[in-house]
Parts: sequence; structure tokens; C-alpha cells
Amino acid sequence: MKINKLKIEGVGGIKLINLSFNDRMNLLCGPNGIGKTTILESIAHIFSNGDTNILKRNVASEISKISAEIDINGTVENKEIQFDTFIPETSTRVTGFHLRTSGLISLKTTRTFQYQSLQSVSKDSNKENHILWNDAINGINLTDIKNWFVNRYLYSPHAGALTPEQLSNFELAKKCFSLLNKDFSFSKVNASSNEIMINTPSGEIYYEYLSSGFKSIISILFGIIKEIEFRFKDPKINAEDFQGIILIDEIELHLHPEWQEKIVDILLDVFPKAQFFASTHSPHVIQTAKPKQIIALGLDNDNVIQRELPNSEFGFQGWTIEEVLIDVMGMNSLRTEIFKDLIFKFDQAIEEENSEIAEEIFSQLDKLLHPENTLRKLLKFQLAGL
Repeated sequence: MKINKLKIEGVGGIKLINLSFNDRMNLLCGPNGIGKTTILESIAHIFSNGDTNILKRNVASEISKISAEIDINGTVENKEIQFDTFIPETSTRVTGFHLRTSGLISLKTTRTFQYQSLQSVSKDSNKENHILWNDAINGINLTDIKNWFVNRYLYSPHAGALTPEQLSNFELAKKCFSLLNKDFSFSKVNASSNEIMINTPSGEIYYEYLSSGFKSIISILFGIIKEIEFRFKDPKINAEDFQGIILIDEIELHLHPEWQEKIVDILLDVFPKAQFFASTHSPHVIQTAKPKQIIALGLDNDNVIQRELPNSEFGFQGWTIEEVLIDVMGMNSLRTEIFKDLIFKFDQAIEEENSEIAEEIFSQLDKLLHPENTLRKLLKFQLAGL
């Protein structure tokens, strides 16, 4: 199942936008408040059924409409939902493509976890339809991933206790610890305490002691694998064969730039048949994306639009971070206000041939600039010209 196209009319800050999607990865970028999360929520609501107060009508519109073109194993189906609520506490009922909700997995921004003591290991959750509809708009539960992993570990040695699909998914989950850093690996689950232990260069640690970035990615990977197992029971499927839609808000959350560069490829490798939609504020995520994976949002006369981007064979993999920030993500300037103010005053002093003021401002810029910044030499030449 894939989404080919999405049309949003009068939802949140979006008056009208038509989007076509890549069948593997779609990265939404743009300024805060531009509508990235609105697009993710619109996709989620297309697959939900029931009351919601998350999405609201655009203040300038009489009614909100969300229309989607969905490809299901080669058959194209269309779905539209409408609502007109604007008051925050007022909910509205939507009837989306709810018979296919099991094929949509939504992850919100809460993706790290604290230490959790497992006194016992419980059975798998029963994912009935009303739970799936709620998960679509509120995000999946990530508090049960430790229980799920320990459960699979305890039953995996016993022949016939787990299906081939469950065993395959458990092996995939164990590999996840090494995807970001090959020096990390799964060690064991302590029988006396149900604690997941991880091998690290510094020694064996509890998995809750991993960094926030590490835990954020483990939450994403384990959360998706666990959800696939809970949802598809007859027939069961390998997580690698999941052909549905995965929504991730702020994909770079908690990640160091080095890991931001890896997260997209990791997701595409682990789930090679899924279609992803993710919002991002990270130029490092954008920089490593492939062609036609970026949906850059901007404003044109107060209307949210999809900005035109260069169509390059290699995407933006040869661009600098500065070029991505300005030309893809729409930043007007990469300099601070204090720097821009000092440069303006320096240029003004040079033009007025006021060497005393120019020298004073240069001394401040000299302290402000990076030690290796070549602009310092240019400013010195300008001073010498006086």
C-alpha cells in the first residue's frame, strides 16, 4: 500500500496544496509552522475512523477537505474526508480508509525512554480496529517494546514457541543495536531481572543506559517491528516484507549530525518495502537524501506551497550544509544579527574612510569570527586601504 497523491484544502495553516509522493521516502522540510506536521496528520486521518480534535479548519476556509490517491497492490483507490471544526475543544468525526489502518504506523516525537523494571513478561497486545484508528492519529505505544523484546528472547530457544516470522523479526531486532555503531551489539537478557544487556566498547550496560539518540532510533526500529507483529497475525509477515506506510515526526530528534546522516538509509534498509513520510529540520538528513525524496515547503503570498528544487541525479549529496539550509530549507541568512550589524557598520566606516571606527569594529569581528575564517584577511585588506 502506497500513497500516490494528497490534496489538502483549508486545514490548519494550509489553504490549498497538492502533493505527489515518492514510493519509498518523503522528507518534509520548511520553517516552523509551515505545515509539515499538518501533512503527516492529514495522512494519518485518512486512515482513521472516529472522533478527533487534532486537525482544525483553516481560519479563512468554510470547510476542510483531505483527499488521497492510494495504490493497493496495483489498484488505485481514492478517499476524501471533510470537517469544519475550528474551536480547540471541539472534536469532529472522520470516516477514513479505516479498513486499511493496519497498514499505517505513526510515530510521534516522544521516542526516548527511561528505565523500566519488568516484574513479569506479558502476552502480545490485541490490536482491535478501534485501537488501530487511535494509533493512527495519536501514534503507536512505545512503552511496550521492552516487554516485546524480552518475550521473544525468552521463547526463542523453544522449538515451535515462536513462528518463523517471529523468529526472523527477533533476529532483525537484535541486529538493530549494531546498525548505528558496529561496536555495539545485543548481549543477553538476564533471567533473574528481565534486563536487556548491551555490549559496548566500555563494557556491558543496561539498554536503558544507551544515549538518547541511540534510544530514539531503537524506539523507531523496535516500535515498527513490534507493531507489524501485533497487527498481522493471520497471516503473519516478516517485518522486512511490510508494504505499508510509516509516519515519523522530526526524524532527527535526539540524533547527533553523524547519525542524522545515517537514519534514512537505515530505515530504508531495514524496511525495504515500506513507504516513509518524515518531517525534518536537519540539513544533514536533507543532504544525504536521494533525488525526489524532498518536499520543501514555503510561502507564496501567505499560501503554503511546495517549492521547486533542482532535479539532480545525486540529490543534494554534493551540496554543503550552508547550501542546503539556504536553497532547500529556505533560510534567509546563516549569520547572527550581531555579526550582520557589525559588518554593516564596518562597511559604512570604510565607505566614510573613518579608520578609527573601522579599527574598533574590526577588533570585535576578530573575536567573533572562526579562527580559520578567511573573511578576517579580507577585512584587514580593507583596513589597510584606508
